[in-house]
This record gives sequence, C-alpha cells and structure tokens, in this order.
Amino acid sequence: MKKLLLLALAACLPFTAALAQYEIFYGTLDGTAMSVGINKVIDVPVWIKTDGANLVDSVAFLHNPLASNDAIIVVRSGGALVPPFIPYGSPTIPGWDDLSFLPPDADAGGFTNQSIFGFSEVSGPAPFTPPVNTNGLPLLLGYFRMTTANDPGLIGTTPCPFQEGDQTINHTHLWGNQFGTVQWVPIQHYSCLYFSPNQPPEWTSDPADVNAVTCAAEYEVSFALSGTDVDVDNTLHITGPYGFDVSGTGGVVAGVFTYVFTADFNGTLTFNLTDGTETLPLDVVVNVDVLNTEVPLTGTLEIGCVDNFPGGTVLLPINLDNSCLVGGFELLINYDPTALSFVPSGTDWTLRTNDGNEYHNQILNPVGLGTVRFVWVADINNGVPGVPMGAGSGAILWLTFHISSDLPFGMVIPVEFLITDYTDNTISDETGYDFVHPTLVNGCVRTVNPDDLKGDPNMNCVFYEIADAVLVAQRLIEGYGVWATDDGWGMSPDCSTDTHYDGNDPAQEAAADLNNNGFADVADLVRFINIINGFVFPKLDPATGTATISMGNGAVTINSGLEVGAALVRINGDITATSANGMDMLVSHANGITSVLVYSLAGNRISAGSSTLFTYTGEGSIVEVSASDAYGRLLDSAARPVLPTQFAVQQNYPNPFNAKTLINFDLPVQSDVTISIYNIAGQLVETINGNYEAGHQQVTWNASDVASGVYFAKVATGDNAQTVKMTMLK
Repeated sequence: MKKLLLLALAACLPFTAALAQYEIFYGTLDGTAMSVGINKVIDVPVWIKTDGANLVDSVAFLHNPLASNDAIIVVRSGGALVPPFIPYGSPTIPGWDDLSFLPPDADAGGFTNQSIFGFSEVSGPAPFTPPVNTNGLPLLLGYFRMTTANDPGLIGTTPCPFQEGDQTINHTHLWGNQFGTVQWVPIQHYSCLYFSPNQPPEWTSDPADVNAVTCAAEYEVSFALSGTDVDVDNTLHITGPYGFDVSGTGGVVAGVFTYVFTADFNGTLTFNLTDGTETLPLDVVVNVDVLNTEVPLTGTLEIGCVDNFPGGTVLLPINLDNSCLVGGFELLINYDPTALSFVPSGTDWTLRTNDGNEYHNQILNPVGLGTVRFVWVADINNGVPGVPMGAGSGAILWLTFHISSDLPFGMVIPVEFLITDYTDNTISDETGYDFVHPTLVNGCVRTVNPDDLKGDPNMNCVFYEIADAVLVAQRLIEGYGVWATDDGWGMSPDCSTDTHYDGNDPAQEAAADLNNNGFADVADLVRFINIINGFVFPKLDPATGTATISMGNGAVTINSGLEVGAALVRINGDITATSANGMDMLVSHANGITSVLVYSLAGNRISAGSSTLFTYTGEGSIVEVSASDAYGRLLDSAARPVLPTQFAVQQNYPNPFNAKTLINFDLPVQSDVTISIYNIAGQLVETINGNYEAGHQQVTWNASDVASGVYFAKVATGDNAQTVKMTMLK
C-alpha cells in the first residue's frame, strides 16, 4: 500500500523536456539477441541510463514493468538486484531503502508482466542512500529471472518476446528525481532471444580452494571435476593446466586432476568444459607453500579453560598449533564424571578438520568412565581426495559439557589429556610417515557465582555500560533467545576467558537480573539506565505502588501513583506503535503478538498519574503488562482490557523459556480454573487450581524443578478446555 500511495503522489509531478534521454535496456546493450535454450532458467539484464546533459537530477524512484510472451516465457520468478541498488556489504552504503520485484501480473494479448519498483529513500534522513545519476553511461540495475518454454519448435528461431508491461495498479514505466519535482518515461530497448540448437554444457563439480603448507619436498593437489550436457550426442572435454585432458560421451564427463607441486604456487588453475561449440571456464584457487625443510612436523595440543555456573553448559575448545600439514590425529580426554557430564551430540568438528571429513569418530568411555577418544583422518583412500589440515593455529574440536548443579562456586574441574598407549594424543602429517607426539596443555572448567557477573549481560567484562542497557532492552522485547546471538563470538578484549560460548545464556540472564527475582524485567532495565547515568539512590524498600495499563482509541495509557521509568506491553494483534511521548520505544512482532517496550536511555520518566504510554494504529488486546518506577522497582501492574466474550487460551510467554513462563487465558465470566501441566510422555507434572475473575488472566508456571523439554499446559474451566505446547530450555 505504501508503494501505491507513493506512486500516486509521483503521478502528480511534472514531466521533464521531451528531448531528455533517459533510457532502459532489457537484455544486451547493442541490440543483439541473447542466446538461450529451451526449458532453461535465464537472467535478462536490466540497464538504466540517465541523461548525460542533466547532471543535477538523479533517479530516486522507478517503476520498470517488463512484459513477456506466455508462449515463450512460462515462469517469472523475480530476479536479482546489484549495487548501488542493494547494499555493497558496508553498513555505510546500505543501498536503496525499498526496491523489489512485484508479483507477476497478467497483461492483454497473452503477455504477463513483472515489475522492478522502488525508492532510494522511503522515510527519514537519507545519508548513504544515494539516488542514481549514470552521467549518460549505462548502469546495471539487476536481472529478471525467468524460464523459457520447453518447446522444440523454438530451436533455431529468434523471437522477440519482450515489450512494455502494463501493471494493473502502477501501469507503465515511470522514473522520478530525488527532489520529487520531475518524472520521466524512459526510452525502452528490448532484446530478442535466439534459441540455439546447441545446449551449453554445465559443470557439476565445484572444487574447494586449496590452501596448504607442507614441510615435505612436494605436495600433491587432487580434486574431482565433472560436467554434463543435455545434448547427449556431443563429446565433452575438460582441459586444464599441466596437460590435463579428459573426455566423455553420452552427455557426461568426469576425471580427477592430480598434480605434485615441488615448489611454491600461489595462483589460479583454470579448467575449460567444452562440447565443441561452447566453452565454460572454471577457476580453482591454489595456494601451496612447499617448505622442503629437514624440520619435521611439530605441534601443540591445548584444551581451553572456560567459566560457567553450576548447572550450566559449556563449550570447551581443543586447539592445535601445527607447523605443517596434518593428515590425522588421535586424542584421549579425561574428565571427572561426577562434576561434568559429556554431551556426545554437542561435539563440533571444526572447519580445520573439514567438519570431520573424510573420517571421524568419538568413542565414549574407552578406558573407563570420564574418558573420550577422538579420531580424525583427512583422506581414507576411497577414491575421493581428502584435504589435510593446513598449518596454523585454532580449534579442531569443541566439546560440550554440562556442569553438575550441586557444585560449589570457585571450583576448578580439570579436563586433561590421558595417555594409556603410545598412540594416544598424537598427530600425523599428510603422508602418514611423520608421526608426532605434540606438546600437551591441559584445560579446565571453572564454576563461578552468577552474582559475580551481575551488571555485564553482554559478557565483555565491562560492567554497567550503555551496551548492557541496550541488550537488556532487546532481551525484554525479543525474548530469552537474544542471549544466543553472541554464541561463538570468542573472547572479548577485556576478558581473560571466552565468555561467548554456546550454553552461557543462563549466565547472561543472571547478569541482567539486578533485582534478583529470577529473570530480566523492566525494573532491571531502569536500574541499568540509572547506574549508567550516574543516578545514585539510597537503598529503597520494594515499591507498593500500582500501575494500570489500558488501550483504546489509538492510545495505550498508564495510570500510576509513582513516576514510571519503563513499561512493557504485549498485545494480541498486529498493531503499529507510532510514538512514545518523548520516551524511547522498541517494537517486536512475533507469533501474532506485538511487544512494545517504552523506556529512556537518557533517564527520562513518565509522570505520576494518567499519561499516554504510546499511540498506535490497528486492533488488538492486551495480554501482558509490566512496569517499573523511576528507581527500578517493579510495580504491581495490571491491564484493563475489554472483557472477552468467550473462553480462549493464548500461547505462553516467553516460549521457549527458562525457569518461568506466563500462561495466558481469557474468561468471559468468573470461573474455577484448573491448569494441568503434562510432559511429552503424557505424565502429569503439576496442577494449578484457582478461581479467577472475568477478563484476561495470566498464571506463572515455575518450571525450575523440571528438566528441559516439551510440556503441554491444559487450561480447563467447566466444559471448556484448551491446550498449548511449551518448550523449556535450561
């Protein structure tokens, strides 16, 4: 709808002089036909050119409808845009705000059109969102992607299937300038299609780049190459450097390129697949350093040390620093099974081991409880070349352990290399002749007190900084899953250990929970903001104030006897929050629920009494509210929505959840309600009974004493009952 309104406004703009040369090219720039095949996906280039005599006006919005003949083009599937119309990959050059392919639209006379439509800037300031002036030179906009008909009668012909489209609402071509004062209808150029009798061959292999350092006098590079051709009568050839030449008939060709490098090589090997008529190149980047030294393979194996609190899960790295190529390793690890539980499914074979290819294995308890053996071989001589591990340093394995919940804080649990045999904890070079016992460095898991982490939810070892407050705000609006977004970031500059490992989410939740009620809430956010802004308050008793929140007539209002520092409102419905009365606002839409967080990083407050919290458009009903006073104390908050007309149960929130979640339901009249919690096996876990007034009700289920998994909450009253599925993660 936004696009339609903007285009309607554009229609009121004056046209520029008729002699202005604004042009668009569909296909080739020189007017020659594009060579295609039947039943093929093709990309039709789209080029635009602005008037070389007008360097003031740039194109800031455009509508380009391309119609194609239904007898020749059978599928229109959008396409691809290129910079500057899409981001370059730099946050400072984001590309156009709103540019996309509209859905296909039927035209008269057996044609169907599809449009590229968009604006360089839709709203707000426009830095780094440039309109386009090509200075009289053609500039690639992108490609229309479409599929040709499977009609043998087209072979050898040159039809011209393209023309200007007439989109139902936006109609024909239209461009406009960056000031919103001038519009143009570009001159259009359409290429024809030549359906070649010959179908080009296709590569069916894509070898990975080769990066290797060998201490030996030579290094063998080997990889498979293959191609196909729908013209089965053609003889296919693959040619390449060092005399490589294989051929095949029946539309198939395959071979293995092998070459032994005896000196350094850093460059590109180009291979060509040809059917005698058309040739397709394929580049493989090869970087090989042949050291040819008398120094054998050396290395250091090191197990990391990580922190988490009792009951948490840690990801522990095993690192290898190796001087030359490694073709395999055998490791034996020992740990205390009363303190740590190894999670076999959590083992991650890293990119250094080619994700475990070609062979890997882990053996549990090979020499007793608390032991694990890991074996990896790069190439098992199965006819498919394997890639050895390159020289360098980094993780080869990540091991997952669960820490026993009854351990004390400050405990150091060793995780060590164990040697019971001469082959334990050894590595080999890529030839298999150089067998090495590397230096071994043992690791550990340390238990920490969650209270030691309070004030640092982003785990960068800098406490009570603005980034912590921003992250807590995101946690409130997006849910518990926000903590997982930092998994795998590695060590922060100010930390001595890696605090961003998978499974540290409960530690981050504890670090955000400044009021010690078991989870992050709006009161915690206000406390972060107060501390960051230097607002020092005396120790206060819990707040006794209340806050009631209601919605209607396009506004959500709050009534409180105390100043309000932040409020969180969740609404069943897809509303659009428009303003927050001078406060900051975050909005999220998920699973039919709109979440709106109103707060202020500058420490602004909402006055006591009745105030507008935020305005909105759309329809919905409040399902959850929470509010904090200006000192970071939770208020007794309640919603005053319209009474429901029928019994209904909403999805619990948050979901997934950790320890606690809210079960929400609607009652048209005051009722006795029974909430029965079942596990995945259908066993009754807990029953919650109560009498509730008519309205939107919510009940907190504390699941801290049950295991992670899927649970079902059956909410029943009288003859009515509904069930929701819940997921608990620890």
